[in-house]
Amino acid sequence: MLGVLLESRIFPYILPVFLFVLLYSKLPHKELRFIISSVPIFNLSAAIAANRIYNNRKKNLWKLLYICFLGLLLISLGCTIITFLASYNNYPSSYGLKYLHQTGHFTNNTDELWVHIDPFSAMNGISRFCENSSPWRYSKEEGILIEEFRLRNFTFLINEHSKIEGFKCLFAVNGFSKIRLQSGFPPISLVEEPKVFILGNIKSEYVFHRNWTGCS
Repeated sequence: MLGVLLESRIFPYILPVFLFVLLYSKLPHKELRFIISSVPIFNLSAAIAANRIYNNRKKNLWKLLYICFLGLLLISLGCTIITFLASYNNYPSSYGLKYLHQTGHFTNNTDELWVHIDPFSAMNGISRFCENSSPWRYSKEEGILIEEFRLRNFTFLINEHSKIEGFKCLFAVNGFSKIRLQSGFPPISLVEEPKVFILGNIKSEYVFHRNWTGCS
């Protein structure tokens, strides 16, 4: 909003966008994609403020604003790097499915391999773009109880649970958990922990003819 104070001509452009974001914030279901189109006009206002501060940086009053501006720029850059790294490690399911495709079947075999993807995994990286063609088949059926999986025909499970009766945990995939402060450089580190587990049906030959890393 500093840009509006420094350049009043931008106010007619900022006001409707601000009201738009304000009204959308009243909705019970909020997502960034609903207001992402508003970001450019706010960036324009910020750019106007930054330009004015930079041009007047040698003046006494503006010098303090210039120092604050540089500090905020560095903080913003640091937050961007941290959130980028966190996001990069926040799609464990897709990495798990990719590794499963690489190691989960014999090249000369045409038997169908059914993979069940639970809701947690579907929301953490897996989409139709991750799926392969035959012999792979996929199910995202919801509402299956844990004890019912052993009665189904699935070859592999991609699940948030590491132990399911009738299945062996083949490997786990780590994902972003939290940020931890530490001494030294960098002062912040990202902590990962197992988020998604790939399990194989104990009756399937594919489970016993591969050297899986396990989940321990």
